[in-house]
Amino acid sequence: MAKSCNQKSKILYLEKMLNESAGGKPITMQEILSTLEEHGIRAERKSIYDDMETYSFDYMISPYYP
Repeated sequence: MAKSCNQKSKILYLEKMLNESAGGKPITMQEILSTLEEHGIRAERKSIYDDMETYSFDYMISPYYP
């Protein structure tokens, strides 16, 4: 996938979303991808997991809504 001009912002948006969901309902991968798309950032599921592993995020990600 070609990188968009906002690609460097992806990890910042990801961190913000995970921090906001840390105290409540877990955020789904689809929610993450949709929110990034709203900000003009195209991302694949695997790249999000890679980013989380790289930056040692330890958050619960739900594959579906509870």
